[in-house]
Amino acid sequence: MVRRLWLCLLLLPALAFVPSSSGQAISPGQPPTFEGDEVTVAGRRRQAAATTPAYVTVIGRDEIRRMGAVTVADAVSAISEVYVRTAGAGPGGSQQVSVRGSTPQQVLVLFDGVPLNATQPFGVNLSSLSVANVERIEVLRGPYSAIYGSGALGGVISITTRRDTRTAITVGARSDPAGQWAARAGGAGGAWSWAIMAEALATAGERRNEDAQRYSGAGWLRYEPDPSTSLTLSVNVTSATSGLPGSTLFPTPEDRLRDGRTVYRLAWRRADDAGGFRELRVWHVGDEFRYRSPGFQSDTIGATWGAEWQHALALGGGVLTWGIDWQHARYDYRELPIFTGAAAFVASTTTTAAYVQYDFAAGDATLIGIGLRYDAVSSQAGQWNPRLGFVHFLTPELRLRGGVGRTFRAPTFGELFYPSCSDPGLRPESAWAADFGIEAAPSPNLLFRLNTFYTDARDLIIGGCAPRNIGSAPVFGFSGEVAARLGDPWSIDANLTWSDGVDRASGEPILRLPPVTANAALRYLLSETASVSLIGRFVSQRPDLNFSTFPATRVEVASHLTVGVRFDHRAGDLRISAGVDNLFDAGYETLRGYLGPRRSGWITLGIEYR
Repeated sequence: MVRRLWLCLLLLPALAFVPSSSGQAISPGQPPTFEGDEVTVAGRRRQAAATTPAYVTVIGRDEIRRMGAVTVADAVSAISEVYVRTAGAGPGGSQQVSVRGSTPQQVLVLFDGVPLNATQPFGVNLSSLSVANVERIEVLRGPYSAIYGSGALGGVISITTRRDTRTAITVGARSDPAGQWAARAGGAGGAWSWAIMAEALATAGERRNEDAQRYSGAGWLRYEPDPSTSLTLSVNVTSATSGLPGSTLFPTPEDRLRDGRTVYRLAWRRADDAGGFRELRVWHVGDEFRYRSPGFQSDTIGATWGAEWQHALALGGGVLTWGIDWQHARYDYRELPIFTGAAAFVASTTTTAAYVQYDFAAGDATLIGIGLRYDAVSSQAGQWNPRLGFVHFLTPELRLRGGVGRTFRAPTFGELFYPSCSDPGLRPESAWAADFGIEAAPSPNLLFRLNTFYTDARDLIIGGCAPRNIGSAPVFGFSGEVAARLGDPWSIDANLTWSDGVDRASGEPILRLPPVTANAALRYLLSETASVSLIGRFVSQRPDLNFSTFPATRVEVASHLTVGVRFDHRAGDLRISAGVDNLFDAGYETLRGYLGPRRSGWITLGIEYR
């Protein structure tokens, strides 16, 4: 049955040529839209959300604030087809994301377009990414992530930081206990503009050795000699220390972690009168990860340099986007187990890639997108990754959207080079992915989304000593979303995701993939500037591993439901947000052995001068 569904998904692009009743011609430049957001991540250029075949969700700064999110993981945790795996509560814990059943290593994280995954062997820890300076987050699932190359097998999380010059101060407190403050300032004069930001967060945690402190700073300087040309230099720095309490099975009351990240980015951009642009970006990411435990210590220093040239232009009634990526990553690892001796290695990889994407109108109501990317990874075979997508408007308020593409993930440094426990001959993981969606806005107060997806992953790297390319897994599922105004003053946003993934080798369900997740936010407007919301989140029972036995045995982690309350009020330049998380103090595990946060309250006060 799954094979038939997969075949249907591959044939669905043919529906793009069903005659439309809209009677309105569309083009990549001026489409009829029922969604207000622009997206960038889907095609590496700004475009109206209704014109992209990709399945993208956008979370803006105001929504992040209303949610009470502290980290990027908090902000994306309520999105359909996304599941955040948390080991340890609070900002000192590990928050990693899975998209459509992927592992965290298979989700690419972009920070102002800069990829962060190269020296992150277990995937990017999203608790290390503050939202204090974030303007928007875009989450891309499935086949169109093929435009980004390695690491985007499941999807892409693209984080865009603020580029305005407003002055703002925010302070907050939690009952965990925790405290936070953030401040930013900026200015402009002539062709120059700038802004700087600083944030500090500290928490005592709920358990022994769960304390954490995080400091972040950011700044940018932009030169715009004319409206079409800009040169921007930006710097983002994060430094954190925390305790690692461990799981309930194996407490670690003395383990400590210190980690930091610095991102430098220089971008030149020139737009033309036809809506195209040229852009050159160079960047550097430095990572530091130092772990200390009685009898063991490890130090990791990662450094990645990269450059990208991109050009978008009008061509033959469509938009052609092409580019060249280059990235060099270096990984320096040292460990000192007291009883088994030291282990260390230094390694580097270089990736050179080229991609092309062409979006064009095929008839009065259909858009087609076709693209190809080639990645040449040092010491590995080159990777070709094609993609094809369509958008078809049955009416201006009803559209079909779908795509198919191939993605991959190159092995990590540890999988390739860790002494006596690696395999330099590992092949990249790869997957064919497809999705198809129906999206409708029958009125300005109502929006529906239904989406089906299928991913067939091969050559999955199974850990151990040494790792091997023996894994294979198909994942099939669907999701539904609704955003509706129920009549003044009520509104609701809700989604549900059902997923079915199987490990072909064992025939058993994929570990840590919940068959059902659901999220809902019911909002009541107290006035034009104040609202109160009730937020619910459900995660179904799912398989995991019990590491208290040897070998580890499969167990079922129980389902859970959490409920939260939010209040948000704006009075001129002053904003007040408050809430209670886990209102009914539900006890639950996010991963086997790791308890979810208990009930806690928080309040945030902010003032921003416009």
